[in-house]
Amino acid sequence: MIPNVLVSVSAPPKCGKNYLLYTFPDPIKVYCFNGGAEFVRAKFFPDKKIEIHNFGLPIIESTDTVWAQPVWQEFYQEYKKDAMEGKYATLGLDTSTEVENICQQAVLEDLQDAAAERNREKGKLGTTEFLSRNLRMKALFDLARNEGLNLVALNYLKEKWIKAPGEKVAQNTGELVLDGWQRTETQADINLEMARRVKGKKIVMVTTIKSNRFDRDQDGQEFADTTYDEIIALLLGE
Repeated sequence: MIPNVLVSVSAPPKCGKNYLLYTFPDPIKVYCFNGGAEFVRAKFFPDKKIEIHNFGLPIIESTDTVWAQPVWQEFYQEYKKDAMEGKYATLGLDTSTEVENICQQAVLEDLQDAAAERNREKGKLGTTEFLSRNLRMKALFDLARNEGLNLVALNYLKEKWIKAPGEKVAQNTGELVLDGWQRTETQADINLEMARRVKGKKIVMVTTIKSNRFDRDQDGQEFADTTYDEIIALLLGE
């Protein structure tokens, strides 16, 4: 019996994240925050049961704008309802990077409201106040795991910068790391990273298993234009 899996997929834009997500068991529900989910579904998976909710984000022109609270509430209530009703086999966050940004801002706006009631001002989250953000993000993974659903969290990658001891300015390490909730990879069962590579005259989307809880010996394994079935078959020895 194939278990439900929580998967983190990290890649630069246009590297096949959505395509891989859509190869997972259907019905699939995708929570999209960038408007890019429809095209891939229509072109490659027209007959598969894939439902997409495109969340519209307002144009933000000032840091004083309150916008994240209603977006987060709409998303989370729908996500929780979908997870518990059992209508879907797979849930997809497109992208989890944007979900984390909205979550963090929503927490800040909640705290700003509380501060205003005490005639105070609050401009950013303190160290201990990130706990609320972490709990909300963890709940997304816990809901899918507990309800027996697959969860695919799509993430962007960003450059890693480090400031060496004695240096005033951080230096680019040349390494790409997950852009988003930094605890994502501890919550996921399988962590994948994707990249575009040119092989001859063809562009191939290469997926690498960074880490997984099923078989450590498979870490580092690479796939070209892979699917859910291929990855699961390798990891579970099917």
